[in-house]
Amino acid sequence: MSWTKFVAEIDAKDVFRLNTTTQLNGRFTVPGDKSISHRSIIFGALAEGETRVSGFLRSEDCLATLQIMQDLGVDITAAGDEVLISGVGLHGLKASAGELDCGNAGTAMRLLSGLLAAQNFSSTLVGDESLSIRPMGRVIRPLTTMGANITSDNDTAPLRFNPVNAIHAINYNSPIASAQVKSAVLIAGLYADGKTNVTEPKKSRDHTETMLAGFGAEVEVEGLTVGVKGQPQLQGQNIQVPADISSAAFFMVLGLCHPKADFIIENVSINPTRDGVIKILQAMGGKLTLENVRDQAGEPVADIRVQSSELKGIEIPHDLIPSAIDEFPIIFIAAAFASGQTKLTGAEELRHKESDRIKVMLDGLNLLGIDCEELADGAIIKGGTLGSGMVDGHGDHRCAMSFLLAGALSSGQEISVRGCHNIGTSFPEFFDLVTALGIAVKQPVPVITVDGPSGVGKGTISALLAKELDWHLLDSGAIYRSLALKAMKSTVKATDEERLIELAEHLDLTFSVDGKTGTNIILDGTPVNAELRSEACGEMASKVAPIPAVRAALMQRQKDFQQTPGLIADGRDMGTVVFKSAPLKVFLTANPKERAKRRHKQLQEQGVDVKIRDLLEDIEARDYRDSSRKVAPLVPASDAHVIDTSELSIDEVFAKIIGLIEQHIKI
Repeated sequence: MSWTKFVAEIDAKDVFRLNTTTQLNGRFTVPGDKSISHRSIIFGALAEGETRVSGFLRSEDCLATLQIMQDLGVDITAAGDEVLISGVGLHGLKASAGELDCGNAGTAMRLLSGLLAAQNFSSTLVGDESLSIRPMGRVIRPLTTMGANITSDNDTAPLRFNPVNAIHAINYNSPIASAQVKSAVLIAGLYADGKTNVTEPKKSRDHTETMLAGFGAEVEVEGLTVGVKGQPQLQGQNIQVPADISSAAFFMVLGLCHPKADFIIENVSINPTRDGVIKILQAMGGKLTLENVRDQAGEPVADIRVQSSELKGIEIPHDLIPSAIDEFPIIFIAAAFASGQTKLTGAEELRHKESDRIKVMLDGLNLLGIDCEELADGAIIKGGTLGSGMVDGHGDHRCAMSFLLAGALSSGQEISVRGCHNIGTSFPEFFDLVTALGIAVKQPVPVITVDGPSGVGKGTISALLAKELDWHLLDSGAIYRSLALKAMKSTVKATDEERLIELAEHLDLTFSVDGKTGTNIILDGTPVNAELRSEACGEMASKVAPIPAVRAALMQRQKDFQQTPGLIADGRDMGTVVFKSAPLKVFLTANPKERAKRRHKQLQEQGVDVKIRDLLEDIEARDYRDSSRKVAPLVPASDAHVIDTSELSIDEVFAKIIGLIEQHIKI
């Protein structure tokens, strides 16, 4: 594939940025509850008669469940968020002609495992790359004890279900509080003779037992034990799906941390096995008020008023963890904006979600300048001020949305988020809703920063990349010399700060790449490469560069080069100061002796006679000054890819960076 075609075919829905709005108010709702939507399709299919579902969440995850039930012979029609299911009864499912694809839906795979484990036909559940590495042994083991015949590789998908004649009722003591594990066992128990019981160490969300009872199953709940009697005759129901508290949680934190927010999220499920996020945020000082509390088809719902608050750090109570397990990514963001320290322990389950959510969230917060510590089963987060950067959601929808809203709250900071492609698995209307609230959604123009000291080949490499990708080029080292040259031609003194700022703000500077001469620097429409190398220009540049106001003006001028289709930024602080949110940062280095040899050869070709020893001393002294200076020191960005060019040719360095582009520039 040519590189022009490669760039044209880059996925345009992977990196986003949200810009803050001055005020948040009004009333709105979020899409239907994902957990209830999954279960309504499954139980409606196993019931006799029709089940009508209103408010169904049309996310990729829930649509995967709907498609699988259709593949198993169930007649389901959908129009918007209204779904009509013609139930086939407990024993009416049919074998699928092919594999059953769960996509990214872990809930679907685990719940459907309980269903397929009890069937007298073969079937196979598959998922995407992320789902295929998530642990499924936690459902395979109890289902196997019940008589299921399941094969897998290392307890991960694909899961192959072989036909069974009967499933046996068991009393299962689950080692973890997991609604998905509990549900898988209870669903399999529907096909057993006798009563199947599941006991958990803590109470997990109770949608399965609540909904099964509503469909007519004989369900018994006693303390931490839930039992279901097998072989029920389920009856079709009318189900109104309330708004998903997990989706509402993002906007709770947005409003609490926003300086001017007062709005209401309508019709949110406040099921007591799911409302941990409300209690945690209230304990942190969040102004969350439940209004119009009511019952809706067996589920408690309320309108939630959210007001700007001064959050404080807390130690999160262990008894609230199961009822807030899906909301911790956005709770981590609340902790980052809170004063003081927030500590979470006892949440090792977070490492086994769509990503290792503890690591993903803390890696991102650390990159943005938040002081946090990763624990085996949680985290310690000290609230502070978020800086700019490019963070990676690693394809985890909840982590990606959490970082995006952090960016919306960080006025003046550019926070871009990579790995947003799975947001539609749970919240397909996310970007529509934030836009409706007045928050700007942007897909930033990609930037590749190439930083490093002199003599490492960054100028040559940057020009080659710009030419190959047909992107814009910024030689930031030349921008200070260009300002100096402009000042000299305009007879502006190095002490005239006001005029220097004016020149910096209106600097007419462009760069072009020529296959023969390399980078051409064009000031006011005229090539100035030779003039910029003059001793007088260098001396003037050394005088104007340290002036803070001039640096600020040139910082914005450098950012102006970020134009479509993309920018290659060559310099010394491109990744650490100017383009902190660049999706790919490269730092080139080489040992001083090699750089001195390269510089010596370059000067000889220009007719300049100088000793290598003198060049080496100069390079070492400059490296020390550059790396130890207080303002924009020459160091790799924390997320930069460091390449030592000492033993590499230009072609080899170029090939390495092209490989990095294939991995990281998916925007």
